[in-house]
Amino acid sequence: MRAIIAMLLMLSTYAHAGCGNISDSDQRAYCEAKTNGQNCGNIRNDDLRATCSAQMSGQSCGNIKDSNLRNECDAITR
Repeated sequence: MRAIIAMLLMLSTYAHAGCGNISDSDQRAYCEAKTNGQNCGNIRNDDLRATCSAQMSGQSCGNIKDSNLRNECDAITR
C-alpha cells in the first residue's frame, strides 16, 4: 500500500513538472495519457496499461493481475 501511495505522489509531482523528465518509458506514457489525454496503448507493462485504460476510457479493471493495483483501480473508477 505504501508503494502505491508513493507512486501516486511521484506521478502527481511529475504531472506538474512535465512528463518528459520521466526516464521510465511506461511511467512517462502513463503520465502523458493522464495529463495530455494521449493513448494508453504504448504502455508496455500490462497492469499499468490496463490501469490507464480503465481510468481514461472506462474499461474494466479486471485485467489487472496485481490485486493491489486492481483494487485501487476499482476504487478510483467507481
